[in-house]
Amino acid sequence: MLKDRLQQRQISLCANFEAAARPYTDDLTLYKHTNCYSYALGLPQLGIAVPGSLASFGQIYPYMFTAEHMRKLMAEDGLIEIDHDALAQSNTQVIGLVIKEYLSGHFLKYHQDGTWSQQDGFGGQITNRDCANQIITDLREANLGYYDAFIGYFKVPDTGLHFIPRI
Repeated sequence: MLKDRLQQRQISLCANFEAAARPYTDDLTLYKHTNCYSYALGLPQLGIAVPGSLASFGQIYPYMFTAEHMRKLMAEDGLIEIDHDALAQSNTQVIGLVIKEYLSGHFLKYHQDGTWSQQDGFGGQITNRDCANQIITDLREANLGYYDAFIGYFKVPDTGLHFIPRI
Protein backbone atom coordinates (compact mmCIF):
# COMPACT_ATOMS: atom_id res chain seq x y z
CA MET A 1 0.00 0.00 0.00
CA LEU A 2 1.38 3.41 -0.98
CA LYS A 3 0.58 5.13 2.31
CA ASP A 4 2.76 2.54 4.06
CA ARG A 5 5.72 3.65 1.93
CA LEU A 6 5.27 7.38 2.59
CA GLN A 7 8.16 8.82 4.60
CA GLN A 8 8.92 12.20 6.09
CA ARG A 9 12.46 13.42 6.48
CA GLN A 10 14.09 16.61 7.65
CA ILE A 11 16.96 17.60 5.37
CA SER A 12 19.78 19.74 6.72
CA LEU A 13 21.90 22.00 4.59
CA CYS A 14 25.23 20.36 3.66
CA ALA A 15 28.39 22.11 4.84
CA ASN A 16 30.10 22.07 1.43
CA PHE A 17 30.44 20.22 -1.87
CA GLU A 18 32.43 17.36 -0.36
CA ALA A 19 29.67 16.65 2.18
CA ALA A 20 26.94 16.95 -0.46
CA ALA A 21 28.70 14.52 -2.81
CA ARG A 22 29.66 12.00 -0.09
CA PRO A 23 26.74 9.58 -0.71
CA TYR A 24 27.82 9.41 -4.35
CA THR A 25 31.50 8.86 -3.56
CA ASP A 26 30.57 6.21 -0.97
CA ASP A 27 28.32 4.37 -3.46
CA LEU A 28 29.58 4.81 -7.01
CA THR A 29 26.45 3.19 -8.48
CA LEU A 30 24.19 5.90 -7.06
CA TYR A 31 24.77 8.11 -10.13
CA LYS A 32 23.00 5.51 -12.26
CA HIS A 33 19.80 5.78 -10.24
CA THR A 34 19.38 9.49 -9.52
CA ASN A 35 18.94 12.82 -11.25
CA CYS A 36 19.43 16.53 -10.53
CA TYR A 37 16.21 16.88 -8.50
CA SER A 38 16.88 13.98 -6.11
CA TYR A 39 20.52 15.13 -5.75
CA ALA A 40 19.55 18.76 -5.07
CA LEU A 41 17.02 17.73 -2.45
CA GLY A 42 19.54 15.46 -0.74
CA LEU A 43 17.22 12.46 -1.18
CA PRO A 44 18.97 9.92 -3.43
CA GLN A 45 16.36 7.33 -2.44
CA LEU A 46 13.95 9.25 -4.70
CA GLY A 47 15.79 7.90 -7.71
CA ILE A 48 14.73 9.77 -10.83
CA ALA A 49 12.47 12.35 -9.22
CA VAL A 50 10.38 15.02 -10.85
CA PRO A 51 8.72 18.07 -9.29
CA GLY A 52 5.16 17.50 -8.19
CA SER A 53 5.43 13.77 -7.51
CA LEU A 54 7.40 13.33 -4.27
CA ALA A 55 4.47 12.02 -2.24
CA SER A 56 2.81 10.10 -5.08
CA PHE A 57 3.96 6.93 -6.76
CA GLY A 58 3.51 8.16 -10.33
CA GLN A 59 6.26 9.93 -12.22
CA ILE A 60 4.46 13.02 -13.48
CA TYR A 61 6.70 14.67 -16.05
CA PRO A 62 6.35 18.46 -15.96
CA TYR A 63 4.59 19.21 -19.21
CA MET A 64 5.20 22.94 -19.10
CA PHE A 65 8.59 24.34 -18.14
CA THR A 66 7.50 27.85 -17.29
CA ALA A 67 8.26 29.74 -14.09
CA GLU A 68 4.62 29.68 -13.00
CA HIS A 69 4.10 25.97 -13.62
CA MET A 70 7.40 24.94 -11.99
CA ARG A 71 6.64 27.07 -8.91
CA LYS A 72 3.29 25.29 -8.62
CA LEU A 73 4.94 21.85 -8.78
CA MET A 74 7.57 22.84 -6.21
CA ALA A 75 4.81 24.00 -3.84
CA GLU A 76 2.98 20.68 -4.37
CA ASP A 77 6.14 18.92 -3.18
CA GLY A 78 6.10 21.07 -0.04
CA LEU A 79 8.99 23.38 -0.92
CA ILE A 80 8.90 27.04 0.09
CA GLU A 81 10.15 29.76 -2.25
CA ILE A 82 12.63 32.14 -0.62
CA ASP A 83 14.58 35.16 -1.80
CA HIS A 84 18.34 35.49 -2.17
CA ASP A 85 18.76 37.21 1.21
CA ALA A 86 17.22 34.20 3.00
CA LEU A 87 19.79 31.72 1.66
CA ALA A 88 22.31 32.25 4.44
CA GLN A 89 19.64 31.97 7.16
CA SER A 90 18.34 28.55 6.12
CA ASN A 91 19.22 25.48 8.17
CA THR A 92 17.35 23.16 5.83
CA GLN A 93 18.22 22.19 2.26
CA VAL A 94 17.85 24.93 -0.35
CA ILE A 95 17.68 24.19 -4.05
CA GLY A 96 17.83 26.49 -7.04
CA LEU A 97 15.83 26.13 -10.24
CA VAL A 98 16.84 27.16 -13.74
CA ILE A 99 14.94 26.35 -16.93
CA LYS A 100 15.06 26.44 -20.68
CA GLU A 101 11.53 27.76 -21.04
CA TYR A 102 9.01 25.20 -22.35
CA LEU A 103 11.73 22.54 -22.76
CA SER A 104 13.56 21.53 -19.60
CA GLY A 105 14.45 22.33 -15.99
CA HIS A 106 17.54 21.81 -13.82
CA PHE A 107 18.10 21.86 -10.05
CA LEU A 108 21.17 22.75 -7.99
CA LYS A 109 21.97 22.29 -4.29
CA TYR A 110 23.10 25.10 -1.96
CA HIS A 111 25.78 24.57 0.72
CA GLN A 112 26.49 26.33 4.02
CA ASP A 113 29.77 27.68 2.63
CA GLY A 114 27.84 29.69 0.00
CA THR A 115 28.63 27.42 -2.96
CA TRP A 116 26.36 25.32 -5.16
CA SER A 117 26.61 21.87 -6.74
CA GLN A 118 24.64 19.86 -9.27
CA GLN A 119 24.15 16.47 -10.84
CA ASP A 120 24.20 16.56 -14.61
CA GLY A 121 20.75 15.06 -15.21
CA PHE A 122 19.99 11.36 -14.91
CA GLY A 123 23.12 9.34 -14.22
CA GLY A 124 25.39 12.34 -14.68
CA GLN A 125 28.43 13.62 -12.83
CA ILE A 126 28.21 15.59 -9.61
CA THR A 127 30.11 18.88 -9.75
CA ASN A 128 30.35 22.26 -8.08
CA ARG A 129 31.39 23.95 -11.31
CA ASP A 130 29.45 25.68 -14.07
CA CYS A 131 29.95 25.38 -17.85
CA ALA A 132 32.84 27.86 -17.67
CA ASN A 133 34.56 25.56 -15.12
CA GLN A 134 34.04 28.12 -12.34
CA ILE A 135 32.96 27.12 -8.82
CA ILE A 136 29.34 28.21 -8.52
CA THR A 137 28.90 30.89 -5.86
CA ASP A 138 26.00 32.89 -7.31
CA LEU A 139 23.45 30.82 -9.13
CA ARG A 140 22.00 33.90 -10.81
CA GLU A 141 25.37 34.60 -12.48
CA ALA A 142 26.57 31.04 -13.19
CA ASN A 143 27.11 29.87 -16.76
CA LEU A 144 24.66 26.97 -16.93
CA GLY A 145 24.89 26.54 -20.69
CA TYR A 146 21.58 25.40 -22.10
CA TYR A 147 19.54 26.75 -19.17
CA ASP A 148 18.94 30.46 -19.61
CA ALA A 149 16.27 31.44 -17.08
CA PHE A 150 16.88 31.55 -13.33
CA ILE A 151 13.54 30.89 -11.58
CA GLY A 152 14.29 30.97 -7.88
CA TYR A 153 15.35 29.39 -4.62
CA PHE A 154 13.23 26.85 -2.74
CA LYS A 155 13.84 25.53 0.77
CA VAL A 156 12.73 22.39 2.49
CA PRO A 157 10.39 23.25 5.39
CA ASP A 158 11.78 22.80 8.90
CA THR A 159 9.38 19.87 9.36
CA GLY A 160 10.86 18.12 6.32
CA LEU A 161 9.40 16.63 3.14
CA HIS A 162 6.93 13.81 2.59
CA PHE A 163 8.04 11.42 -0.13
CA ILE A 164 7.84 7.86 -1.42
CA PRO A 165 11.27 6.25 -1.90
CA ARG A 166 11.80 4.73 -5.34
CA ILE A 167 15.17 3.02 -4.86
